[in-house]
Amino acid sequence: MAKHTPGLWTIQAISQPTPRRGFAYMIRDSRNCALAEVGHTDAITDGAEAEANAQLIAAAPELLAALQAAFDSWYDDPRHFQARELAWVSMARAAIAKAEVAS
Repeated sequence: MAKHTPGLWTIQAISQPTPRRGFAYMIRDSRNCALAEVGHTDAITDGAEAEANAQLIAAAPELLAALQAAFDSWYDDPRHFQARELAWVSMARAAIAKAEVAS
């Protein structure tokens, strides 16, 4: 299974907006290596939206870790086994699988 670049991921503003380019942010890992650029290619001209997208991407490692911990904790407690699986458990399972794409 492929592993993602470990967190902590941060964002950095990489340009001032122009009418043709809009805002852009770089998502960087703890070594300051660029992981992704948000804004330019999306034609997002709203700086708040581009920044919010960058922050969401940068939070991905922590969100995945928190979701995995909650999921594991839920299944470690025998009181939670039910005949029907709760909707959030199905959603959590699908989100974790999507984040952990096999190589």
